[in-house]
Amino acid sequence: MCRRIDCRSCGRPTFAGCGAHIEQVLADVPPAQRCKCREERQASGPSGGARGWLKRIFGE
Repeated sequence: MCRRIDCRSCGRPTFAGCGAHIEQVLADVPPAQRCKCREERQASGPSGGARGWLKRIFGE
């Protein structure tokens, strides 16, 4: 189950959890007022994960 939290970066409402209940936990927050940090991070390309640590070890 998801729960509503405030983003550590921008302070706007976002969610924590599985992602299946986002609209339920953020129902009272207009989409324009929700945190966009997660989407911006995904749009900027892969970071972290397997590619991130391999990149740190072997370089580009």
